[in-house]
Amino acid sequence: MLRVLPFLILTLIPVGVARETSVQGPYAFVAHEFALRDPARNRTVEVVLVAPVAKEPVPFVVFSPGFLLSGRAYRGTGELLASHGIAVALLTYDVNLFTADHRLLAGDLRFALSALPRAAAERGVVLDPDRVGLAGHSLGGKLSFLVAPDAPGVRAVAGLDPVDGGAPGADDPVRFPRAAERMGEIAAPKLLVGAERGGEVRFGTPCAPREANYQRLFERAASAAWEVTQFGAGHMDYLDDPNCGLACSLCVPGVDPGTTRAAAQAYLLLFFRASLLGEAEEALRTRLAQDEASGLIRVRAK
Repeated sequence: MLRVLPFLILTLIPVGVARETSVQGPYAFVAHEFALRDPARNRTVEVVLVAPVAKEPVPFVVFSPGFLLSGRAYRGTGELLASHGIAVALLTYDVNLFTADHRLLAGDLRFALSALPRAAAERGVVLDPDRVGLAGHSLGGKLSFLVAPDAPGVRAVAGLDPVDGGAPGADDPVRFPRAAERMGEIAAPKLLVGAERGGEVRFGTPCAPREANYQRLFERAASAAWEVTQFGAGHMDYLDDPNCGLACSLCVPGVDPGTTRAAAQAYLLLFFRASLLGEAEEALRTRLAQDEASGLIRVRAK
């Protein structure tokens, strides 16, 4: 069982300063670590909840990590969004190479979505169940799109180089249902950020095979979707530490992971500010247009 660790981090940005997407926002935020236990399914999901200090209910994003990775590996992304008024629940799933079953993990995400408001309230954080976003990296991106069609309150879904496949060496359609088959059911806005080098082979197999990558998911989306290809980006660039050990070493590294990660965080922030805070989508359009004109990305939209 994880220990509960609430603490307060004060940002250095005064409330009156304009919120730039490349820096921390005006909100102080708190972080709590805890476990959500589903006795009916005998499953546990670990959570790091990073939430803005606010008097009113706040929107929240549930973030799922890549395969065999921890939600803690994306702490920087959670803190950035929280500092701009959006709570983020960074999940860690109970999974290993021998127990991978995406149906179980999708069930874990659904359970976390239902249990988080109460668990957060017990820790003094009030989440708004009608303003929910789903996001994730690699497998976590797939899970987000897989669960989104029937998840209540979800207003936006985003994936960082999502991979819509099975476990390495396995492709059982029962254990590994395809998110692509559900993309047409998602009416909420969708953002798919992809790493150009994710499909390159390093040790026999690519980390993000092109036949099951972000582009294939975008192509199956019916409407309200953005596809952003980050040139020179590697599949693991979205972690706080893209040199995370064995898991990261299996993927072709990016040219400049820090720049890739900062840009992807900016896109996520602008996307969720528009979808969950009601701000103008024009800010996201402008940023994407600027980066595309600079030769950093390629954008497709529906």
